[in-house]
Amino acid sequence: MKLRFLSWLLVILALASPLAAQPSAAPAVEGTIFDGMALPGLAWSTMGNFSPIEHNNGYSESYVEQGATVFASNSGSTTVTPYASLGLVLDSKGYPWNDKIEPRIGVKLNRVFRSGVVSVGSAYSYEDRFKSATGSGLIVYTQAWFGWQEVSHKSNRFPGSSWVVLGNISPVENGNVLAWSHISQGIVAKRFSKATLVPYGEVTLARDSKHFDWNNKAVMGTGVKAVFAQGDTYSELGAAYLEEHRFYSGGSAGGLTLFLNVSYSWNLLGRSLGR
Repeated sequence: MKLRFLSWLLVILALASPLAAQPSAAPAVEGTIFDGMALPGLAWSTMGNFSPIEHNNGYSESYVEQGATVFASNSGSTTVTPYASLGLVLDSKGYPWNDKIEPRIGVKLNRVFRSGVVSVGSAYSYEDRFKSATGSGLIVYTQAWFGWQEVSHKSNRFPGSSWVVLGNISPVENGNVLAWSHISQGIVAKRFSKATLVPYGEVTLARDSKHFDWNNKAVMGTGVKAVFAQGDTYSELGAAYLEEHRFYSGGSAGGLTLFLNVSYSWNLLGRSLGR
């Protein structure tokens, strides 16, 4: 996963769109499996220059996912969701680990909490790195996303989020176990009629079992963003100063990033579970 993956996985998290605030979980399962059926989907896109070490490298990542909730507990706190997804990554310098397309077909078991979600999933994935290699196979992963003080609520002043992804999520990097984590904390500086100005700080850590340079790094930054939140659409336009350190090569660099993040979620059956 790249630096901004489900940054709002967003949202983000793939990952993670039926993931707005949820009521407390109820352990009982009532009714039939059809009571919880839904067709949740999400799409997100991010663009910017997110790696100071990859100096002046323009990066763009897009993801779309359509799921089908075939089982849900009465509260909607536990769901089983088969899904199909497509991810596309491009950059301006043509690094092989960045330029790729990856369709997936899989299933996720989700446990929804008041402020986030934890998912365990598996999928058959095909990965085509346009300038280097292709691979396909079964991937297995765990991911989590939590958010607090949503910026769309006018009484909230300290919006933030965190996510974690762990698994063998790249067929090309066969057998490579990756772990990514991210946390972001902001403070509302000013609210306008359609936007909210949010200074923030963030930290991203990445590790893998095969010691690939691009998968082993720490990125820390601080910046400011304009947040546009309306219904199921969420957008950010901002700038930040980032410091990046790569653990095995020892490379370090800092620089300014400009970015745009957009995400959208939907439910084709018109029902949002647990909301």
